Amino acid sequence: MMRWIASFLLVALAAVVLSAFQSTTPRYAALTGPIVTSGKQGEVVASKTFSVDVLKVLRAYTITFKGIGRPVERQTQGIWVIVTARAEALRETMPLRIAAIRGASGRLYQQTRRADGADGRISDFDLQPGLPAKGIFVFEMPEEETKDMVLVLSSQLGPQLESEIHIKLDQQGINTIERTDLAGNG
Repeated sequence: MMRWIASFLLVALAAVVLSAFQSTTPRYAALTGPIVTSGKQGEVVASKTFSVDVLKVLRAYTITFKGIGRPVERQTQGIWVIVTARAEALRETMPLRIAAIRGASGRLYQQTRRADGADGRISDFDLQPGLPAKGIFVFEMPEEETKDMVLVLSSQLGPQLESEIHIKLDQQGINTIERTDLAGNG
């Protein structure tokens, strides 16, 4: 009888230990997810593959830019957020294709395609080591989401074991204007 109780306790202890291992082991997505480097606006935030310095953030209700052969004007039901930044690849030539803003609710807002064709968008060219590129990222989002924003940048969508930079945007330095020309922001 004593042997049976000892065996039962040993099996129960093993089950508790295995359960603790399972509950504390990170999920696969966390193990292979992005390598995040965080910082704030006004400082150079550098990962192992690229660096970014947010120079200015502007909110506008209307944006204008020179399209192919004609001026373009875009309005929105929310607000445009234009981020002027300087970015540089650190080791090898790379694109900086993925740009998003995490808003106050935690939702991600990808860079808008409604500003495609505007000059000076960083995502339109490849970053070169030793050659900092200055340009803009353009986002369209609900105005209430702009109260607490984090800029999220990566060279690929859903990076696995790749660099991703998160930059907290300074709410005090953000001006809101009625209209802006994107050519003057980059």
